[in-house]
Order: sequence, then structure tokens, then C-alpha cells
Amino acid sequence: MNVSKTVAFITILAMWLVVLTPSWSGQWETLQPVGDFDFFSVAFISTTEGFAVGSDPFEYEKPGAIGHTTDGGRTWKKVDNVAFESDLKSVFFLDDKNGWAVGANGLIVATDDGGKTWDPQTSKIGNGLSCVSFVDAKIGYIGGEGETILKTTNGGRTWKVLTGGQTASGFGDDDTSVFSAIHFTDANTGYVAGVRITPSNQGQETLIQKTTDGGKTWLKQPTNTEDILEDMYFINGTTGWAVGENGVIFTTTDGNSWKALDSGSEEKLRSVRFVSANTGWAVGGDMGVNVILHTEDGGTTWTDQSSGKLFAYDVFSIDTNNVWIAGQNAIIMKYTK
Repeated sequence: MNVSKTVAFITILAMWLVVLTPSWSGQWETLQPVGDFDFFSVAFISTTEGFAVGSDPFEYEKPGAIGHTTDGGRTWKKVDNVAFESDLKSVFFLDDKNGWAVGANGLIVATDDGGKTWDPQTSKIGNGLSCVSFVDAKIGYIGGEGETILKTTNGGRTWKVLTGGQTASGFGDDDTSVFSAIHFTDANTGYVAGVRITPSNQGQETLIQKTTDGGKTWLKQPTNTEDILEDMYFINGTTGWAVGENGVIFTTTDGNSWKALDSGSEEKLRSVRFVSANTGWAVGGDMGVNVILHTEDGGTTWTDQSSGKLFAYDVFSIDTNNVWIAGQNAIIMKYTK
């Protein structure tokens, strides 16, 4: 037996194993749920402290609920000093103090003390609100049902309706748009995604629209599909992703044109998040089906990391070692390497 050849073979084999082993090679851990309600959205202000918002089905008069963790998501407590008459659908933190949550029936609530207290803000509309994005402590945008886009320039003390046939151009008068996602990359440049239902329910089309003037006008960006988009995320002013029904994923690198990617899944994707131009997750599923997809090449290829049977509503990440999923039955999952 030639010892040197054997050692050389083992060395080469070990090198190939390192190359072939996926660099993510981590695992998803299901953490302690909070009650029996659904978490629709999650956001962390540090690697240890975060918030999740959703609906408590056993609180008939005030179902809107907020969960809070201070140990990285391992344990959660329902915030007892707040209760809202409508479900909360989305939460967004600008920094460790300032955050907003939006929900059904035009509900907007805000905190300026890191989530200790939450106070209502007046939207003056009754439409369901599903997404929120702030670019600084003063300028923020909210999207929702009925072609609704709201804008504030004073941190939410007052909100102005940009759409619904009022001040914004670029939306068809005879169409009804539902915005599931909104993302602004600066005070003037932003995107909305969702679905447009044509007059008399003659059909629907995927909707991505862009503004470069702070929401005054919007330009449609074609995707050549009818699948409803559920979420979008940008890592800079031009590079972003959008996900939706039937496993659809789109990406843009110039902020203007969108290319379809092959997710390898036909399940609904409800949320997408990237920590770099290459590394990201898309999550979703439906009753009895959990979908977690991971990419390390910008979405060209996706690896299935699905775990369990409870579907996911939202994914949030700080870096590759701190990624959380919120979903059905108050499920919280954390990804660790």
C-alpha cells in the first residue's frame, strides 16, 4: 500500500467535500410560540430583541396582537398593554426606537420608545393596510387594499392619501389594485407590488409600479404573468426581488426591468429577504405545507430548506446568522449555522 498516495487521495477528497458542501449548511429551529394566533410579520431591532404582529382569534373585540422577544426569539411574550380592534398585518422598524405597524380597517400604530408603548395614528381611511416602509424618521409610505398608498412627512402624525383616484397618477380609474408590498430605497424612489383586477372582474394582472418623485406619479413595470405578488425586497436602489403565487420569483438589477427566476416550487411564496446581492430566502406555503427556499447566487438557483407543516408568512434577516420566520399558529423559526 502506497501511504503517500492514500494521504493525497484523502486530502483531495476532503477538499472536494468542502467545495461541494453547501455554504449555508445550517438548520432551522422552531422556537417557542406565543398563544394560538397567527404572526403575519416579524422585525428585529437587534440580534436579541424583536417584535411580531398578527391576530389573536380568541380576542374577538380586539384581535390585533404584538409579540416581543429579548433573547433572539427563543421565548416570546404577548405585549399586554396594547390591544387593537383590527388585525395587524405588517411591522417595520427604522431603528431601535422608531417602529410602525399597520393592519385591517386603516389601522396604523407607532412606537418611539423601542416597542414599550404603541399609539394609534390616524389614516382617515377604512381600507386594509398590508405593508409599510420608512426611509427616515419623517418620511414613510404605506400600501394596502383599494389602490391605497399613504405618505407621511412628519413621522406619521398625519398621513396623506396618494392614490384611490385622488392625487397620484399612473393607476387606471377602472381598475382596482391591491398592494401587498411596498419598498422605498430613498425619499423619492419606491416600488409597490401586488395585483390589479380589471373592470367587472374580467381578469387580473401582476402589478409592479415604480415612482421616482415621492409617489406623485407611478410607472408600471411589466412582468408578463398573472400571478399575484405577495412581497418584494431591495438591498440597494436598483437590486431587488419579488415573490408570489405559484412559486414565482422576479428579480431586477436596474430597478426598471424584471426577470423571472425558477424557484423550483409551485407553492405560494409570501415573503422574501436578502442579506446581500447573493444570499437570501423566500418563504411561504399553504395549509399543511411549509416552504423555505434559500439561494446563494442571487436567486439563479434555490435550495429547499422546508421544515414542518405550518406555512410561513414572513422572513426577516439581519445577517446570515440571524434569520427569523414568522407564521401560522404563532410559529417562530430561527436559522443558525
